[in-house]
Amino acid sequence: MQLPLRLHELLPLRTPRLRLVELDLSHLSPLAAMLADPVVMRYFPRVMTKAESEQWLRRTIDRYRRHGTGLLAVLQDRDGTTAFLGDCGLQVRTFAGRAHLELGYHFTRAAWGRGYATEAAQACVTLALRHLAVSEVIALIRPENVPSIGVARRIGMSRAGCVLHSGLVHDVWRLTREACEALALQ
Repeated sequence: MQLPLRLHELLPLRTPRLRLVELDLSHLSPLAAMLADPVVMRYFPRVMTKAESEQWLRRTIDRYRRHGTGLLAVLQDRDGTTAFLGDCGLQVRTFAGRAHLELGYHFTRAAWGRGYATEAAQACVTLALRHLAVSEVIALIRPENVPSIGVARRIGMSRAGCVLHSGLVHDVWRLTREACEALALQ
């Protein structure tokens, strides 16, 4: 995979209900509230403080420059207002001796159960797999994270093993360009 991918240059990414844009410091308050929610973060090592969320956000912003991709703010524009629903996007993750393009997302509890994660994830994966330098997208999902496994399945991913990441076992879910194209033809 040749970096930077420059996927961020193709933003904003729009779906029928959502707008995905680069995260910036204006998103810190709703992002920090989401990352401090113990229910939202139950499959992650721990919740984050506002200071940790700001550091996380600054690392994400730096990934746009270094990798040309990263997690994005998921927004919904409605009735003249914009609601922050969460983040979703693709980041470069190195494990098993090589770089992978990983799909990741977090959504506020208020956004759960409405298909937003699937809609945003599908848009991100489709964008990535149309890029010539990307042949597959993976997702690292804790085995007990049934909602995220559902999102992975709905967008066509299949389980392809497991890895130890951040001291926790994660299943590796995978979607290749060929599998994505085959799904599009159905």
